Amino acid sequence: MPAFIVHGLIGYMLYDIKGFIYGMLPDIIGFGYYFFRLFMNYKFNKNDSLLKIISPKKMNTLDWELYDISHSLILWLILLYLLREKVIFAAIIAVVMDIFLHSSSNGGWSGPKFLYPISKYVFEGYSWNKPIGIFITILLTIIIYKYKEDIKRIIDKIMRNIEKLIIKV
Repeated sequence: MPAFIVHGLIGYMLYDIKGFIYGMLPDIIGFGYYFFRLFMNYKFNKNDSLLKIISPKKMNTLDWELYDISHSLILWLILLYLLREKVIFAAIIAVVMDIFLHSSSNGGWSGPKFLYPISKYVFEGYSWNKPIGIFITILLTIIIYKYKEDIKRIIDKIMRNIEKLIIKV
């Protein structure tokens, strides 16, 4: 869940408000129930830090299942193929960021099972809340901002190829 607002920001840079929503969608789907349950049931201690309150240790089986589904590139690629909406790339970019910007070391959030349900493989990346993760996030955001028109052209080309593939099938 590396700063899901950054996912939205990147989606917004590419596809305005719809991109903002789609960029945050994997985390909204993956953590919506968890946060609802956590905040409805948790008694806050004013001395607890936010990272202590929000912890992977407090996620239950349903929370992890929703996270796995919402962070599956398989799901987003199927949706891209079926819906043919290029704004879905905002969600795909968010999942790809999460693959590399999560680390279970030191009790952090493990990365997504991005090939779920085919595989349960998790890449051990860099934690988004550590200096290297913050640097990567900022650098990636700057690169996407600077090259957003080129990225949009690449996405358009991919979408044209998907359309050709559908016509042939």
